[in-house]
Amino acid sequence: MSYYVRAPGTCGEFLQGSIDGQPFLVTCPINRYSYALSGVKQPLRPYYCSLQPKAALAAQKVINSFVAEGTLPNSPAVQRAWRSSVYVRSDIAQGKGMASSSADISVAAMATALAYGRALTLEELKEISLSIEPSDASFYPGVVQFDYIKGKITEPLGKCPPMKIMIFDEGGEIDTVSFNAQHGLHDLIAEKEPYIKESLALFKEGIATHNVSLIGQAATLSAFANQRILHKPLLYALHEIGNHFNSVGTIIAHSGTIMGLLFPTDGAPLADCRAAVHQELPDLLYLDTVETTNEGITFMKR
Repeated sequence: MSYYVRAPGTCGEFLQGSIDGQPFLVTCPINRYSYALSGVKQPLRPYYCSLQPKAALAAQKVINSFVAEGTLPNSPAVQRAWRSSVYVRSDIAQGKGMASSSADISVAAMATALAYGRALTLEELKEISLSIEPSDASFYPGVVQFDYIKGKITEPLGKCPPMKIMIFDEGGEIDTVSFNAQHGLHDLIAEKEPYIKESLALFKEGIATHNVSLIGQAATLSAFANQRILHKPLLYALHEIGNHFNSVGTIIAHSGTIMGLLFPTDGAPLADCRAAVHQELPDLLYLDTVETTNEGITFMKR
């Protein structure tokens, strides 16, 4: 069967750290997506691409599980045919902390499973994603507090109120696996626990009351607390410019290169703010202006 699958990327994370030694992040899903098609036959349109390594591994893991349970024959030729029928493309910048790999992995896995007539559960998607790399869990609907390493915590926090995010990039790329394996990271994360506790409390109140200012405060607190782990030289200057244009806060990719200014969806002087950033911080690259979303992974028959 042929399916179309879509999962959102993220603008970094609303917050990331640990409480009582338990690591977690809070997702910030946005309206930029990875897409997968199953049952594809050549010729293929040029803006679709064959599976990238992590997405291909996700598809193979689904195939292996089907073989193990007897759903799919243990035949290399059959398995190659299933794997080669799934293609992925993405709107999400890679290596920036926007959950491009997590989104690719989730849509590739789901499309592969759907091709054989079964939708994966969110728990199955979580297990597949975490078996490949630390995951941003943007395939969950709404906003979730999520253990991005072992998956011990998956707590839905509710729906994010609509917000616009103006995204900027300091440049370069960061590999998620290498970043999370660096020496001394655990101790640095532990040092900022008091700030993360405060940030999480602010965020939960903001979600419960649909107060974007509280959400912005929570994101900013977590962003500033992360400076000893991954320093962003232009973070404070960007935040000050955002304040001048009524931004409610600043969000970052805690293990990536991007930063974003958070705004309400109505009346924000986005063009003026972007021009000011360009003038005052010329080394900071404008990437995109996006909106938050709550949909999670979705699919439909083609």
